[in-house]
Amino acid sequence: MELLAPYRTKINEARRALQKEADFIGVPLEELWQKVVAEWDEAGNMKASWLPRNFRDGRSLFTLKFPPGWWVDMTATDTLAAINRHFDAGLPTSKDSRAEPLTLAQVTGDDRTLTTAIATWLREDVVLDDGTVPLGVRFLSKHGRPPGGTGMCWGYWMRATDLGEAEPVAVTDTEPILETDTALKKAQEHCKIKTR
Repeated sequence: MELLAPYRTKINEARRALQKEADFIGVPLEELWQKVVAEWDEAGNMKASWLPRNFRDGRSLFTLKFPPGWWVDMTATDTLAAINRHFDAGLPTSKDSRAEPLTLAQVTGDDRTLTTAIATWLREDVVLDDGTVPLGVRFLSKHGRPPGGTGMCWGYWMRATDLGEAEPVAVTDTEPILETDTALKKAQEHCKIKTR
């Protein structure tokens, strides 16, 4: 969902861009969209709502083994409280600095000014109770939790790379993303996108 959702947004934006034309000619937007898609198909153009095969071919699923350590759970009440205490003068956002309490919606939202400020503070300044620094952060995807899956996103901080050293992370398995992949099919269904 994290990879496919932006494509869904772009397709929906393209569809919505036709609203004025649909209103002008007096047809429902979906009907006009289907006509456009049919014309694209007849002309041999790339189909609307389809991702090219290289979307899958250019990606793989990796299983990673990380060194021992802790991850900051961004959805934990204690984490939100600690972030609120740190930014007690106001949360830095793309629009302004707000003195309202931080919510889970903001942590998983699209305001990169805010999420980058939080991640920078957690990475650079936070030391855990056992004296170690966090490996990174984990949080529930804003797209939800799929049946049979965790819906968790992980952000690993490559501290060794910053020091010019090799990361202590091992790739234990790599597999292609197949067209028949159950998780891919479910995400496509939710996003109303098809792949080849």
